[in-house]
Amino acid sequence: EHGDEIRQLSREGKGFGIVAGTGTGKTLAIREMARSIVGGELRVGVVNREREATPETPNWNVVIVTTGIARRWLQDELITADDVIVVDEIHQTSAELELCLALAKRAGCRFIWLSATVDPSFYQEYLDSATVIESSAFDPAKAATVRVSGTRDPLEFLGDRFLRHVTKEKRGVAVFVPTRAGTEQVAKQITEKWPKVFAEYYHGGEPVSKLAPFLEGTAQHPYILSMTAAGQSALNIRGLDTVIIEDAQFTSLVKKGKNVLTRLPLGSNEILQMAGRVHGRVEGGEVYILSERDIDFAKLEPTEPNFQLAGDPERVAMTCADMGVRADELDLPVPLDRIAYRRSLELLEKRGLIRANRLTDYGRRVEVLPVDRPWGELLVRAPENLIPLVATCASIESLYRMLRQDNEIGQYVVPGSDHLTTYRIYEDALRTCGTLGNVYGLPRHVYDEKTIEEWAEERGVLVRSIEDGALAIASIYRSLDQELPRYFPRLNDELIRDWQRLLAEVMPFDLVIDEETSWGEEVRVSQNSVCRNNGAIVGTIRYFSDRFGRTRGSIDGTEIPYNLTWEFAVGDEPEVVYDPGHRRTPLRVRTARTFHGFELDSEVEGINRFPTGLEDAARRALAEAMAAGAAYHKDARHDREVVRELRETYRRSGGAVPEITEKALADYFVGRMAEVNSYDEFMNADLKIDPDAFVPAEERARWARLPDSIVLDGKEYPLDYAFEGETPVVRARVPAKIIWDIDEASLPTYDRPLHWTVVRGKREAIRAPTLDDARDMVAENRFERARSPEDPETRDDEQPRRRGQRGGPRGKKDGRPAYSGPRPPKGGGGRRGRGGGGRKRR
Repeated sequence: EHGDEIRQLSREGKGFGIVAGTGTGKTLAIREMARSIVGGELRVGVVNREREATPETPNWNVVIVTTGIARRWLQDELITADDVIVVDEIHQTSAELELCLALAKRAGCRFIWLSATVDPSFYQEYLDSATVIESSAFDPAKAATVRVSGTRDPLEFLGDRFLRHVTKEKRGVAVFVPTRAGTEQVAKQITEKWPKVFAEYYHGGEPVSKLAPFLEGTAQHPYILSMTAAGQSALNIRGLDTVIIEDAQFTSLVKKGKNVLTRLPLGSNEILQMAGRVHGRVEGGEVYILSERDIDFAKLEPTEPNFQLAGDPERVAMTCADMGVRADELDLPVPLDRIAYRRSLELLEKRGLIRANRLTDYGRRVEVLPVDRPWGELLVRAPENLIPLVATCASIESLYRMLRQDNEIGQYVVPGSDHLTTYRIYEDALRTCGTLGNVYGLPRHVYDEKTIEEWAEERGVLVRSIEDGALAIASIYRSLDQELPRYFPRLNDELIRDWQRLLAEVMPFDLVIDEETSWGEEVRVSQNSVCRNNGAIVGTIRYFSDRFGRTRGSIDGTEIPYNLTWEFAVGDEPEVVYDPGHRRTPLRVRTARTFHGFELDSEVEGINRFPTGLEDAARRALAEAMAAGAAYHKDARHDREVVRELRETYRRSGGAVPEITEKALADYFVGRMAEVNSYDEFMNADLKIDPDAFVPAEERARWARLPDSIVLDGKEYPLDYAFEGETPVVRARVPAKIIWDIDEASLPTYDRPLHWTVVRGKREAIRAPTLDDARDMVAENRFERARSPEDPETRDDEQPRRRGQRGGPRGKKDGRPAYSGPRPPKGGGGRRGRGGGGRKRR
């Protein structure tokens, strides 16, 4: 439909975008674009972890690469302004892709981008696209029947009634759920209850080959295929005529520089892409949306995608340092969290990877490795015998992502270490089912398909995690220029101790002790972790949002024994503090031993004579205590009066004289204590503040002559000099009862704006810039008080009264006050304890 337009835009050297749904053939159009751009024979090559660059690579005129390879080439300036960047599935955002776009923009590249159903306006503007071609395979005659069901649980929705409908009409059903476990549960339930319905599941942990019957159209009908968003837009499933959508997704939102996994309702883009598999494409299509929301499907419009780069400031910092550019020089698709970026930069500088905004030699050795920064540091500093352990753990995302929900890995568990448990599973898979082979001429661990599937099924391990791990391990060994071994060593006590020592020494990960970070944040051990709740755990903190919307953290990793934390702890510099809680010896020296932010031990000792080398610190501690008014000293009362006078002078001057801050006072006292070398000498020293040292006496007298009060109706009311922001003002402090009687025309004029402070008894005073504003605020407050029954000073005549109450204290039924005199003692006061009541004897 748009072939001629696409070829013309490609030849003219213009950037453009294509927005089209799944199955419209937009990816196939890339070949025609390439022919128009190159203008000759296509020499196509692929470079990724499986296939590395070869001597033939420079001869290719079309190179297909992953985002990781593209970023590396952009950093090394192998991609220049003469190259054209074609981005397929640009709507599938990631921090790596977004960084590639920014780097390619900086290089001056031309962009051709292809996307599923999203709002293209952002990409068109950001990538400077000449036009956006929108194409659709939608046939109004094949519009699907869309229903919104209040049943949120897919397992409940897939009941007998619905499955009879599926069986009767031999339908092909796709069920989209947000979790891997959910896909497995759906397939399991259908298989058990309805064996005649072919049920299968697919998620990111499964090989794409599992979908072969559905992609080739050989899957028997009726069938039900449950999928996560991994099958949302990139797969073209044949024979599909029914889609069930659970209105939920787990997505990462950037909160204060952290990626927080959050459960949210599906956005318009996701619903349109999922429903678009049958809506307008097949006859008799049906779409069911399981949601509590009132969704009008016909009114859904595409929106901009959710970007991820803001949650990965460390990657940006490493890339910028490698290229020698500042982060603000990159036109990033999403604003970077500056505070989080600065913290990441400080961490990398502290760890010795960056210096003067450039990578150090150590930083370059780490950055060039195809792993995240923490694993790169371990690989650089690990001894030879630990390279297999580090390479394996770096290649598998986590123990949890490697396993099915129902698994049997008890034989592999290393108590206290998710890392080593992961390694032991891979090592056994390699020893049992794998061998050392060659793929595309490169050495790699390869597995017999049937053997590894049986091994994984028996243990509940995902085959894809083993295969992806083998691919990553081979890439790491090539980066280290080491030979990939056929077998990895079995774990023993010595390797476990060496692993723990390496983590304690390098400490590239997050550290949690007793489920708390060094900054006091609660982080619990992951439910799927094999670590204990107490002790030190080194690993990765993952943030998620709980059901109440609060951000929580969980960690998995390896426990570090206490003796190692103590061995690699460092003693901090002694700190001199002034503690007024110890009146006899408030000057104290504090020493501490810390382990990556955690204080393991501390000692505080009172001192009189200043320790050698700490004289300046001791004087500074005493000076700051005097400036804050916390020190015990004979001149403290005098100094408070002087400081009060100087600060009043500053306010009256409107900032014309120097401000008397605690820092200025502390610096003054440090100068006065130059000859003080002990606490006793401090107590005897003359530390009376000379006000002339800050503001000359003539200047103070000048500002003291300003009026202290204002006369209203013959009465004086105080004036307060202050600042509103940076503007000097004078405030008249008056009671609320006279605010209505003030004649604004008779008010005196001052050298600054006159503001008002309205005092209302025990209530908070009202501050207003003008008299009219003050009156309005007083009137509004009175109105609110009249409406508020909770106000303690508001009389509420509608409150229920006790019986006999007439607005006064409680009394008898007839309104007379109750007798409140003393009662006689219990038992009466007569002889032998007899009471005085009853009938009298005659």
